Amino acid sequence: MTTRDANGIDPAGPSGRLLHKGDLAHNPAPQAIATDTKNDRIFVLQVESTTDKRLGHLILNRFDRTTGKRLDHMRLIGFGHGLSLGAEADGTDTYLWTECGPLHIVDADDPARAFAVGTTATRFKYDPVNTPVLDAETAVLPRFTPAVGNTATGPSYDPTVAAPTVTVMHIEGEERHFTRYDGASAKAGTWNRSGERVTLPRTQPHATVAPSLPQTPALAKNLSFQGFQTIGDVLYVYQWAKFAVGTNPGHTLLRRFSWTTGLPIDAEPVLVTAAPGLVHREPEGLSAEIDPATGKRRLLFGFSNTIPGEKYERDVTICWFPAEEPAEGVQVLGDWEELALAGGLTAAGEAPRVRLVAVADTTYLQFRGSFSVSPGATKEFRLATLPHRLRPTVPFRHNAPRNNNSGRAICSIETTVTGELWVYGATADNAITWVDLNSVSGAWR
Repeated sequence: MTTRDANGIDPAGPSGRLLHKGDLAHNPAPQAIATDTKNDRIFVLQVESTTDKRLGHLILNRFDRTTGKRLDHMRLIGFGHGLSLGAEADGTDTYLWTECGPLHIVDADDPARAFAVGTTATRFKYDPVNTPVLDAETAVLPRFTPAVGNTATGPSYDPTVAAPTVTVMHIEGEERHFTRYDGASAKAGTWNRSGERVTLPRTQPHATVAPSLPQTPALAKNLSFQGFQTIGDVLYVYQWAKFAVGTNPGHTLLRRFSWTTGLPIDAEPVLVTAAPGLVHREPEGLSAEIDPATGKRRLLFGFSNTIPGEKYERDVTICWFPAEEPAEGVQVLGDWEELALAGGLTAAGEAPRVRLVAVADTTYLQFRGSFSVSPGATKEFRLATLPHRLRPTVPFRHNAPRNNNSGRAICSIETTVTGELWVYGATADNAITWVDLNSVSGAWR
């Protein structure tokens, strides 16, 4: 059992979805995530698929946060591996914080596993029209080196506080250090440290860090570092306990630390159970934002997923934890959204709508409204497609009232993992002419 931290976030509590199986520009997995809520943008960083990973070439994808569609991308040449990402709105522009060269090669003696990471932190404008390719060797970029001789560096950005901060992770020897800096000063080139430094061993055996994890299937010896983010006075660290044989999906973990003390908030990492239906479900990237609809903070966490039928191609799913207490055990995770009905369907009275709501830490997909079918349906039919942020990762099924015909007055509403809503139960001798959705509410994952 976990507790809410100073931000009101409970990593074992209910979660919502920001992006569902977003299509990336290239094949490899996403590495880091960030959002610009003022300009309705989601950014996802990935290693470029067409090059040797030792070159450190990255792809920076931009998505429309309303539709979930990928808009465009930039190529980042010689930047690293995408250890972290931060997005800072500046009017209608977005500036990104991320790692940059000079590069360090990890596992340099093993060409099959070797990859590059950046050793400095930088900030640049997202401009795919005028700068579709940004080359770390030739571009004039501000660069911050947190320690001479460090073997990996990455910044993240906290936009949720009145005076935004930049957190920089760097590896020095056998230790992974996290340091928080004043964001305005860092942007101007002066890095003023704020609060304690959080230090972790670079290599962490799961048996000592998370002894309560299930041991079946057997786990790989060490935890994998998958991202970090600061919100206010709390540092969140994202980790993965891989299975020893075939690495997926393993266990996703979240650790919390206080910047005031530099110490862990929890005795051991919290197991994250969101989005259980993803095939690959590798944790990839943390970020933070203020929900533009509610004005509340929330912690974003990403997953890489294997696209069915493809061996290497991945997509990205981004979930979020709310930063607010439930009211009498009920927590609304999104306002009502009207469904765009398929052809032949008409709203009957109140238009069909849907939302997410959490009750006693279980998240439900909740419907309301009703619709008529003209002419009556004599076989299964598509009702609508859910907005991308409401699509489940496992199928959703629930019964709903329909027109009574010879005592048969129930149909089945089913949702695929691609978000299509289907109605089952109509037959040639028992046409469906209307359906009421007000009683449809079931567990959403």
